[in-house]
Amino acid sequence: MNPLVKISSSGKGIKKVLYFLPSEKKQAQIIAYLIKRNYSDDSFQFRYVFHEKSLMYYQNIPLSKVITFNDNDINWLGVLSSKFNETILGETDFDALVDLNMRIDQPLSLYSIHLKIPIKIGFQSPISHQLFSIVLEPSEDNFKENSYMLIDRILGTISN
Repeated sequence: MNPLVKISSSGKGIKKVLYFLPSEKKQAQIIAYLIKRNYSDDSFQFRYVFHEKSLMYYQNIPLSKVITFNDNDINWLGVLSSKFNETILGETDFDALVDLNMRIDQPLSLYSIHLKIPIKIGFQSPISHQLFSIVLEPSEDNFKENSYMLIDRILGTISN
């Protein structure tokens, strides 16, 4: 299957993708299943960010590709701290951000506004158009495999 479009700021296609993953058990289990094919794909660089309490749901992700945060990284307003900023900003320059959180009150979703990543994909919410460059309509079942496959096709991260 060919990607819909090969996009990036340089026009050479996406190679480095940062994923924000949900912490809720049901969502995390679905997402862990859907992203498992990424672990062995060497043509792309994937990094995954999630709350450390959900590490058990994402235990198949190689630790070298994981960035976690904990409650101490979140201030009383629910915003990630500057210490966490240094962790993310110290990482490689990403071509795309994919926020797989479905709830608007996630610290990660709000954090995306601070990142200088050219392509940001997330789901429809009251503030999604301020956070993301590509906004997807969530399915009634929260998240379906079709939505994830669409993201892969948009980014061109499907490998055959």
